[in-house]
Amino acid sequence: MRRALAVLMIIPLLLPATIALAGSGGSIYSFLGIGDLRLAPNVRAAGMGYTGYAISTPHYINTLSPASWTRIERARIEASMLYEGYQSTNGSISRYLARGDVNGAMLALPLSPSRGIVVAAGFTPFSNVNYNTYTAGTFTGTADTMAYSINHTGTGGISKGQIGISYAPTRSIALGVVLNYLFGTVEKTSTVTPRSTAFAGGTQNEETTMNGTTFTISAMLDSLENVSSFLAPFSFGFSLTTRAHLTSTHRYTYLFTTLRDTTAETEEYLTIPATLGIGISYRPSARWLIAADVTTQAWRSAEYRGKSIEGIRNSTLVGIGFERLPAREAGQPLFDRIAYRFGALYHATYYAPNGDPVNAWAVTAGLGIPVSADTRLNLAVEYGSRGSTNKGMIKDNILRFSASITISELWFARFEED
Repeated sequence: MRRALAVLMIIPLLLPATIALAGSGGSIYSFLGIGDLRLAPNVRAAGMGYTGYAISTPHYINTLSPASWTRIERARIEASMLYEGYQSTNGSISRYLARGDVNGAMLALPLSPSRGIVVAAGFTPFSNVNYNTYTAGTFTGTADTMAYSINHTGTGGISKGQIGISYAPTRSIALGVVLNYLFGTVEKTSTVTPRSTAFAGGTQNEETTMNGTTFTISAMLDSLENVSSFLAPFSFGFSLTTRAHLTSTHRYTYLFTTLRDTTAETEEYLTIPATLGIGISYRPSARWLIAADVTTQAWRSAEYRGKSIEGIRNSTLVGIGFERLPAREAGQPLFDRIAYRFGALYHATYYAPNGDPVNAWAVTAGLGIPVSADTRLNLAVEYGSRGSTNKGMIKDNILRFSASITISELWFARFEED
């Protein structure tokens, strides 16, 4: 039992050096940091290279930029789902795993459309942990050596509840602020199986529950024709989410044959760095929109239990998107009333196992299909690649499909009495 316990205690040091193929519908990279980050603000943005800091519209709820809500004139509900598939390979073998999930829901209520005062609230995923992989090694004691394999599994993640408000002091300026509540549980299990029956195996379960708050502030400059005719088709936006200081409750459970031991809960702190995003959009005509965004996070400043987090680095996401807007005139054929979207992105992810950076790219496409009245069905597909097989690393080819439905109603309207 002592030998098994000693192996279990060094498990966190083994996995980064011996990355293997993942399972359970996710990527092995979600072992690092707080897992795979959810970066698309909505399904419309997912089809446009994850852009949206400088796009305001009455038809969609952008979860990353509350300033974009000022154009919403009707009560709007938006709910979405996400399918993800990972084709992971280490250069010699590969595996395809996939899963689908609800991807959040938001409600926006325009309290004063003329002033751009809109209140919005809802829940969206913030990060996801989902892996099932194996490593192998040997443990040398004072008397003998034990060969073993370890099955590593991880589930859970962090969700984000948010409530915020937007305000437009002028037609050209939009402001917004959001209170974000981050919460969730991550469970990581490692099961040691000795190669020899002379040794006893064991399981270590690590359960971490986190919660804390951040604030997002954003601003947009739009409709600048009063400043310059050259600036009339341009919009500019930025969004800043403050540093998060999450309270983390941590507990280990060890199981060896018939023996079970659970450690006392300890309270630690996890810091997540601030997020800065800037964007620009350009409307060359009434039917076309071009947007470009940059998002950055200084993950090297993140801390857990008072120490820097291993296997991560600062991250940057660059995206560009195009949209052919639907025709608004009555009597147009269906194909002309559909919004067509395209985009591409490059992501220097925050993953860096053993100091080796993991980069990603993707191309995206999407549709905005009118269903009835002001209800829209949005579809987006993304295909990309992350990482490489150099130095024993894992390469993920990623397919994502997302869909959302947006429904609106006219609330808080005043009607004249007869």
